[in-house]
Order: sequence, then C-alpha cells, then structure tokens
Amino acid sequence: MRAAHTVISIGAAVLVTVGLAGCSVQANRTVSADAFATTVADALEETVGQRPDVDCGDDAIDVVDGDEVHCDVSTPGYDVVYDSAVTISTDGGDDYSVAVEVDEEPKD
Repeated sequence: MRAAHTVISIGAAVLVTVGLAGCSVQANRTVSADAFATTVADALEETVGQRPDVDCGDDAIDVVDGDEVHCDVSTPGYDVVYDSAVTISTDGGDDYSVAVEVDEEPKD
C-alpha cells in the first residue's frame, strides 16, 4: 500500500509540474492612456513646434517594442480630428520612445 501511495504522489507531482510549465505569464509594462498621450504630444510638439491635443483612449497601453497604437490628434480650438499611428520603441526597460505618423486627411 505504501508503494502505491508513493507512486500516486510522484504522479501527482509530475502532473502539477507539467501543468505549471504549460502556464506562462508574460506581464508587459503598461502606461496609462493619458501618460501615453502626453508622450505622443511631446513628440509631435518637438517635431512641428505646436502642442496638439492627443487622445489615446481609456485603456492602459502595453509598452511593447514595435507595437502600434492609434491615437486621435487635433489642434487645440479646432474640431478636426486626425488618426495617428504611434510605433513604440523600447529595450524592455523603463524608458520608451514613440514615432508618430499623423494621417494627412481628417477622420470622418
């Protein structure tokens, strides 16, 4: 009986180990949509010399190298809104940068 109990215990341990090995948790660094919008506005202001209004939604943004995020861009005081494609660059540390391309035509 003791040998059977030991075999069952080893079998259970193997199943738990295999089960845990199949579960991988990958937590990406995230920033708030407002913080990300500020980074986008900073980049655009540096490029064009005027600070735009930027809205990147409400959900936190995963900071993953090469990911693309779409944000709405407008000139303060105007109702015209443009889509922008924002590409994230990061080495996996705390810092990241963005490259922003704003559409030539406003959104409908």
